[in-house]
Amino acid sequence: MKTRICVPAILLLTAFFSHSPAQLMKAPEIDKDRRVTLNVFAPGADSVKVINLSDEAAMGAKEYQMEMDSTGNWSVTTNPCRPGFHYYELNIDGFRCANPASQMYFGWGRWSSGLEVPDENLDFYSPKDVPRGEVRYHWYISKTIGALRKCLVYTPPGYDTDPSIRYPVLYLQHGAGESELGWSMQGKVNIILDNLIAEGKAKSMLIVMDNGYAARPGAENAHRPRGQDNAFTELVVNELVPMIDAEYRTQNTRENRAIAGLSMGAGQALRIGLSHSELFASVGAFSGGLWRFDINTSYNGIFKDADKFNDLYSLFWFGCGELDRGYGSLKKFHQTLEERGIKHVWYPGPGSHEWQVWRFHIFEFTQLLFK
Repeated sequence: MKTRICVPAILLLTAFFSHSPAQLMKAPEIDKDRRVTLNVFAPGADSVKVINLSDEAAMGAKEYQMEMDSTGNWSVTTNPCRPGFHYYELNIDGFRCANPASQMYFGWGRWSSGLEVPDENLDFYSPKDVPRGEVRYHWYISKTIGALRKCLVYTPPGYDTDPSIRYPVLYLQHGAGESELGWSMQGKVNIILDNLIAEGKAKSMLIVMDNGYAARPGAENAHRPRGQDNAFTELVVNELVPMIDAEYRTQNTRENRAIAGLSMGAGQALRIGLSHSELFASVGAFSGGLWRFDINTSYNGIFKDADKFNDLYSLFWFGCGELDRGYGSLKKFHQTLEERGIKHVWYPGPGSHEWQVWRFHIFEFTQLLFK
């Protein structure tokens, strides 16, 4: 059998073994006007492009053609970029790949390059000189799917110093094509909570982040199971919540348990939280899960009786960026709930379907939790 390697891959390998790391690993540079200069050393390539995987405004254009100098280094400086986190990739003679000089994040169903464009007017997700919590890897064998998997658990500052203290728990889900790593890597949720707790704006809490894909044995697509092939609801209800309560110092009552998520994870949070009120008293949906809604039938008609809903849930929170394609639907949902007297928090804000919006969401949502 013959082994085939695409030409761009050979070019990258040749450059790696024949040139110094300094030539290969020039990181993206961001100037004061939020223009980004990117460099790629690919002397044998005929064309190198930067592909913006977010909306066009995120990086100032959908793609950029790079120019090569006499040394084989390709470079380009973008238009001004929007503050926040943006996915991108390279196209080298048709071969799409991550930038080896860029931090990689799991998104779009693969490891992708990510660009963090700072916002000089925001610091709530910036590290400050405050007590730090930890993000722990928790490995377990799931009986639901018959496999080893992991969740991430944020423990707040001081968790290990006083064994008498028990904590409320937030179960927090990522979006489609992402993983349990998303909220700590792209979302910076641990930094946000460290800052809020230090300022007395949020209660100390545990945050559990699991992978939203839980393929049943024999599922058609084990990596991204859909519909009935995805047993995530069963995994959360039957395994994850009992395991966290058994192995961490939790306040294991529904009043001290919340579930939230973004995009796909918003749908999961709504589906699980609104059908298992015996487990969760607070539910948050960030940019998702409510696009097609009927107040009499959606979520088994739980919204039909306003008094019952208001008694069951301490906090029902949802938000969306004003540039998100689902903004109109969520605003209409908010108006319907207002008319019916259903208590909720609606948070419209700047931005699109992106991590900068969801950072704002978790920042606002957690300040209202468990109060």
